[in-house]
This record gives sequence, C-alpha cells and structure tokens, in this order.
Amino acid sequence: MNGPPKDVEGECNARLSIGDDHGDNSATIRCELPPGHIGPHQEHYNAGYGNDVNNVTIMWDKDTRDLIGIAVGDGVETKVYDDS
Repeated sequence: MNGPPKDVEGECNARLSIGDDHGDNSATIRCELPPGHIGPHQEHYNAGYGNDVNNVTIMWDKDTRDLIGIAVGDGVETKVYDDS
C-alpha cells in the first residue's frame, strides 16, 4: 500500500506514523515492563519534535521471539507461538 490509508466511516481514523528503526521496512517495539510481568507487553515513548509531540503507548499480547513456525492450512498462514 502506498500513501496513507483511506478513512473508514464510523471510526475515528486518527493516525500515527511509526518509524523504520533498522532500515528493513519494519519498526521494532520492545516491552519495557519488568521480566515475568502479568498481562500484555507495553512500550511507551514520545513521538515527534518540539511542540508537536505525541505520547504513545503500544500494547500487544505475543512476543515474536516465541514464534516457532508458520502453519499453512487451506491456503491460510497461521503464526504458531510457544505459549509455555
């Protein structure tokens, strides 16, 4: 997809761009909570410069370091995680 996403009727449609931190067309998010924490992973940072700063908090469930493979069935890829 090139350019900003299209607005969706009935949704806020606010946007925030997350920068590519390794030059590989992806942005890495790293949990900053203590080891063994309960609940979702989280990173908080300030995006922007000067007076144009957004306080950003990102939360997610799965640690991609636990990804053990991709299962393919009926033409659909499913990421498989080690949930132990």
